[in-house]
Amino acid sequence: MSDDRHSGVPRPTPAAMPRRRASAAARRPAPLPPGGRARRRDERGGASPHPQPPDPLRDHQAVAPYGLVPLPERPMPAERLQEPVLREGTPQQRLLAAHDQRVPGTHTGWIDITVRTLTPAFVGATRDGGVEHSLTIDGRPALPGASLRGLLRNTVRVLTGGETGPVNTPQLFFRAPAASHSDRRARHVMRRLHKQYRARGGTPSNPPGTPVQAGFLRRDRRSGSWEIRPLPVERPLQVRLADLREDLRRFPDLPEFEPPPHEAADGDGPGGYVPAEFHREFQYLPVVALCPDVHGRTVGETRFWAMSVLPSGEEPGFGQREAARDRLRERWSQKRGGAEQTMRRASGDRSRSAARGRRNDYDRALKRVDDVAFRAYECVLVLTGVAGERKNAYLFPVAPDSERSLPVPAHLVALVESADQITRFQARNFPGDLPGASSGAAASEPPETGRGGPFRARDGGLARAGGEPVWYQEHEGRIVSFGRSGGYRVAVGEFDPVSRAVPEEVHTRGRVRAEGTGRTPDVPRALFGDVDLLPPGQGCGPAARGRVSVGSAVCDTTEGAWLDHPLRVELLSPQRSCFANYLLQPVSESTWGQAPDLVTWSHEGDVRLGGYKVYLHRHDPLPASARRYAELHPDRIPEGPTTRDVLPMRAGLAFHGRITFANLTDAEVGALLRALHLGNPAGGGESADPLYAHKIGLGKALGFGSVHIAPALYLIDPAERSASLDPGAGVACVGDEGMQKLLDAFGDALLTWEREQSRRVGDPPPDDWTEVRRVEALLLAAQWRHRLPESWTRVMDLDEFGVYPVLPDLQTRFAAYARAVDPGAG
Repeated sequence: MSDDRHSGVPRPTPAAMPRRRASAAARRPAPLPPGGRARRRDERGGASPHPQPPDPLRDHQAVAPYGLVPLPERPMPAERLQEPVLREGTPQQRLLAAHDQRVPGTHTGWIDITVRTLTPAFVGATRDGGVEHSLTIDGRPALPGASLRGLLRNTVRVLTGGETGPVNTPQLFFRAPAASHSDRRARHVMRRLHKQYRARGGTPSNPPGTPVQAGFLRRDRRSGSWEIRPLPVERPLQVRLADLREDLRRFPDLPEFEPPPHEAADGDGPGGYVPAEFHREFQYLPVVALCPDVHGRTVGETRFWAMSVLPSGEEPGFGQREAARDRLRERWSQKRGGAEQTMRRASGDRSRSAARGRRNDYDRALKRVDDVAFRAYECVLVLTGVAGERKNAYLFPVAPDSERSLPVPAHLVALVESADQITRFQARNFPGDLPGASSGAAASEPPETGRGGPFRARDGGLARAGGEPVWYQEHEGRIVSFGRSGGYRVAVGEFDPVSRAVPEEVHTRGRVRAEGTGRTPDVPRALFGDVDLLPPGQGCGPAARGRVSVGSAVCDTTEGAWLDHPLRVELLSPQRSCFANYLLQPVSESTWGQAPDLVTWSHEGDVRLGGYKVYLHRHDPLPASARRYAELHPDRIPEGPTTRDVLPMRAGLAFHGRITFANLTDAEVGALLRALHLGNPAGGGESADPLYAHKIGLGKALGFGSVHIAPALYLIDPAERSASLDPGAGVACVGDEGMQKLLDAFGDALLTWEREQSRRVGDPPPDDWTEVRRVEALLLAAQWRHRLPESWTRVMDLDEFGVYPVLPDLQTRFAAYARAVDPGAG
């Protein structure tokens, strides 16, 4: 849905969030970098403690291999790092686009970097025999420049509070994860979502909402409007997949209707249909359905079940009717047996009487089964996709004489066809050249493909020619929602909650829509370029390439560079069921998230995103953990859709690369150096066991690959260089003292900006750049020497997600661990 409809709704601010007095634990100071944690008891000669990790089922405190760095209200503008040059009269546009000339007061040069792997790391992908190998250049292991550039740019973005966008998240839908229904918080959250879902027209709960109906969605080719023509029956017909598979063998020119892998070929297995490549051969197939013409209590629902399926246009003969009768007799016999068992197991008179009544109904029906007539319906076959062990398919009766039609709002069509809503199954099985079903008036219209156009606007989209079988909900004569299956979900909220949860000036998509190109550049865009960095007009386009270029880093050796065997790693991605982890939450006096006003996506008006997502180092050097890589051997972990086999490079490898830059101010060079150093001293500090380290490559659940970066800065004097043919003329290596001055230039500019923002919102101003809460959280996440143990950063399972735990901020997590290790500290 477009946000334009709600442009008058004010965007939530931190002041709108629920305010609570922080607990004593939360008010305690976090271990500040680079101070690290207190000494362990075993380091002081005492017994080693065993700190207990957070337990989501016990205290609703989430654990995760990542943390959130707080978002600012507005990004730090790039001009704050460019003030000395801008004061001299150089326009910012010239500074951003002058790649072929020198700008006075700026620096040009390069940074040679040495990247040392502290853990095994996998970066890049080249296939050899089906196993992923790390990238090589001239046969040597390499870290691609794109990965290093992304690492550098993202670190600069977090340091300076750069734009986040765009945030690619669809409308959030009601979805209940595996939950502990005895948990008070889980029940509270589900009650709220149920209530909001029913208000939006959802129907999965008691009392039920608007009933779901079915019909054919079609588009008027001339006006471009959409409408739904209801079915001529109360609901779609159904057919057992086992019966359908047997009947389809009589159809000429059709492939075998294959059973899914978990079902026996004779159809006697547990049932289910897993769509495969042959799916589209059967979608919208014209058929004739034979349904029993019966009415009355209990057996009346059987009239919506097809007992036999014939090719379209074929008149059912005596043999087909008798075969359908045999299936009906079998169905009623099974139903009678189930009612008999229920009657025997029933513990109360009321339930026993109800089961006895159903049994008697089936007894009477079986006695008259030979007299049952069958009605033939012209239908199209509808397969609704992957949904576990599916046992039935749907048949939509064609309605050639239906005069009733319901208009469909254009914004609902846009939502169903949005890139965020079309699944991979839909894109594969509803390609652009697949026409819709023949349904009534839609069948008589010439298809739009007569001129070579597509049947659908995109793969997975809705049919522009013919009819699209859909389920829908109607309210007061208008369509309020529709989908491709009877169990489709409607959005729990009116707005896109993620875009509303991000401060307006930090959210790129909202700013681009409001201002277009030429908006004030933040620091990452000014350094690395963008397609809309420059203001429009003045005889040039808006795009400008970056003033920073990052090359690949290559290893010196190939001997023993890779592990002996590949690892099978689990691929992680954010799920909608863990939304509570990404939001700012109120803090009660006892612990996180115990308050009844737990913030979820459904709050809409006051929801705020917790911040930039950063991953933590997850490497335990203890000998007992050496089995970790053996336990990840592909022979020990079954292959699945969320696993990937990788061949990591070993720890201890050194890679050498270069970052070149042109026309950067002192503070801008300092920003690059700070992104490389993090909290390490100038020059990088100790390479084998640094205070801080970066993450790069694959393996989110493993903490990626941890690397230490040591930079060496070289600056060029253009005048001296142009006066000599010596390749080294005008090149000066900047020592640690010189680099520290550039780092201080960036730190001073960042501190000045953050103090102004703190005074604007009434917060205490920081005394040092490391006291900026955003920077403090980033440095905690980057701590290598004093990182959290793996048990405190593990991935939660579905049962733990089901109680809606809250992920504390990084300062709270590190402080809690410091107290668990040493209860007498701080």
